Amino acid sequence: MPYRNVVVGTDGSESAEGAVRHAAELARAFGARLTVVTAFQKHPEETAKLQAVAPEDIRWMLTDAVSAEEKANRGRALAKALGLTDVKVRVGDGDPAEQLIEAAEDTGADLIVVGSKGMTGAKRFLLGSVPNRVSHHAPCDVIIVHTV
Repeated sequence: MPYRNVVVGTDGSESAEGAVRHAAELARAFGARLTVVTAFQKHPEETAKLQAVAPEDIRWMLTDAVSAEEKANRGRALAKALGLTDVKVRVGDGDPAEQLIEAAEDTGADLIVVGSKGMTGAKRFLLGSVPNRVSHHAPCDVIIVHTV
């Protein structure tokens, strides 16, 4: 059964763009719609303070709505440059894994594509990771693209 509705997460990083490219190529091959999802935190003043002290590998999670919209639109532009015409953007407040799962549920997605960033190191056992949580709770198929 071909995929008709693909959801992909991006945080604007180079590795996330690899996941967007992979998702766009799959969507193009199946003639599917692509929804590019980015998450943000609601409190920009607190976000700025946290970004200054947060470890580099989790700073991408600390962003505001405007920044998230820009990242999602870059993902859309990348997908369109690869030949997709049916590309939507969704930006939500909250945890990135939850936003991806909600987007998949809301859009009736049959595939979520996510990069493998965050699946290495001991922290993945303590905090979990976006790809790990998505793979365990998604309402559809999940492809984890090796982007590290």
